[in-house]
Amino acid sequence: MLITAAIIDDDKDTVQVFAEHLELLGVKVVSIGHDGKQAVEIYKKYRPDVLFLDLVMPEYDGIYGLKEIRAIDPQAKVIIITADLTAKNEDDLDKLKPTKIIFKPFDVKKLKTLLDKMIKTDHLAINPVDNAKKALVSFTVTQTLLQMSSSTANEVGSRLYAKYNCYFSDCLEHPEYLKDILQEIFGNGSTAVIKTIKERLAAYEDQEPISNFLVILEQ
Repeated sequence: MLITAAIIDDDKDTVQVFAEHLELLGVKVVSIGHDGKQAVEIYKKYRPDVLFLDLVMPEYDGIYGLKEIRAIDPQAKVIIITADLTAKNEDDLDKLKPTKIIFKPFDVKKLKTLLDKMIKTDHLAINPVDNAKKALVSFTVTQTLLQMSSSTANEVGSRLYAKYNCYFSDCLEHPEYLKDILQEIFGNGSTAVIKTIKERLAAYEDQEPISNFLVILEQ
């Protein structure tokens, strides 16, 4: 996947349809939410490459979410989605400077053009990962866990998917997810598991993106 995204909209049907549009465009939707407060929590947890944020929502709206996210990360890519703009909302958005404003109903072609432009100009795309290296890391992680027990491998795999919608094959691109789950399960003992993974990848540790994978895993 080139881009990770989160979608925040109080209309659950809209979220579902929009998520399907993004997946068809090759975007990995890592989380969804339904108000501005959830938007902030999701951004803190997942740090998606782009967050699509509905403007009008009850209680905690898009202005609230954008303001709080800007305080966390002024460079965050936040795209406001809305059916209409009031003069008040325009003033607020002008101050908070969303990355882009797109209007409902969604135009898939325009959305694709926007995402393509972001990849080219904002460098959001993750460098293409060689499939052989993805497979190598996935195999190494799986074998390390299977050596402990099949139930351990299943538990790590289940939690990766439940928490991050991520598989072992995604670990090269998202070592932070694997690290989090290992710490969640093993606590301080995760250090030994990570050490074993590193030892098994030692012959490749000077090659990108495996070197980046190992650096983040050990941080």
